[in-house]
Amino acid sequence: MDRTAIIIIAGLVAGVSLLGMIYILFFASRRDSTFSRLRGGGLEAYGSVAEMRERLKSDPSGVEYERLKQIQNKSLQNQKVKLTLDDLYYQAGIFTARDQREFNRLRILMPAVLTPLVSVTLFWSMGPQLGLLGIPLGLAMGLQAPRSILNRRIARRADDILFFLPLVIEQIAIGVSSSLDIGPCLQRVIAMADERDSHNVVTELIRHAQYHVKSGVSLEEALTEVGNRSGNAELKHAFVALAQVAKHGGEISKQLQELANAVSSQRETKIDAKIRKLELEATGPVALVFLGFILILLIGFGIQIKKGF
Repeated sequence: MDRTAIIIIAGLVAGVSLLGMIYILFFASRRDSTFSRLRGGGLEAYGSVAEMRERLKSDPSGVEYERLKQIQNKSLQNQKVKLTLDDLYYQAGIFTARDQREFNRLRILMPAVLTPLVSVTLFWSMGPQLGLLGIPLGLAMGLQAPRSILNRRIARRADDILFFLPLVIEQIAIGVSSSLDIGPCLQRVIAMADERDSHNVVTELIRHAQYHVKSGVSLEEALTEVGNRSGNAELKHAFVALAQVAKHGGEISKQLQELANAVSSQRETKIDAKIRKLELEATGPVALVFLGFILILLIGFGIQIKKGF
């Protein structure tokens, strides 16, 4: 195989790889967080959790899921609040100034690295004109990549909250049923996590609420503030309920248990929806890879036919 054929095949492989990277950076992270946005907008718009799960189970094609997503997007248009970079950092678990500086450094390095890399790759494989096109393409990829990484961290943290929130709520419910107030009960949960070195995203946020309390803020305001900044509807509802009990008192062990069961049901619903969407989401990448191999084979056949003449 001569040098021209090698360059053409290498260019096609690079082009297919770039298309795959663009798909991952611009579309995959948004699909991962779709159900989180659907869930965070309020399940009351679609009925109970059991009804929503039945709708998804009775529709293996995923049409019902897409319909619910469209309805939710319309309902959130009037409620959409633009998040600042600090809010996104908080939702992603980037709390300290050092971690924020490291991520800001990544935001600067990614465009600086990807812009010349993509441009040189396209210039070497497809010519100078496409090499110039690689400059804005690499710049766009470099600007989008840190945001996609941040969105993935937020989505992964939302999944962790759904997993750990029922466990922490049950611990709090046990403490409340033992006649402990909310404040000492939360302190005990954090102390147990410190002793076992088993902190999770929920206990980490509770500890942030305790830091606010130590700075002079009331427990109610601290829980409400942390719940709002977390960006997770279930965690917000749980912390608001705890804040109200901390302010007004009352029996809440039964309500906490019901809340833990509801969060567990929502997590199961999310997992069911992801399983049903796996086949549809895999169609695009598989077709892209198949198309790349077909193009490579056709180019090889074309070169052989050209040599024959």
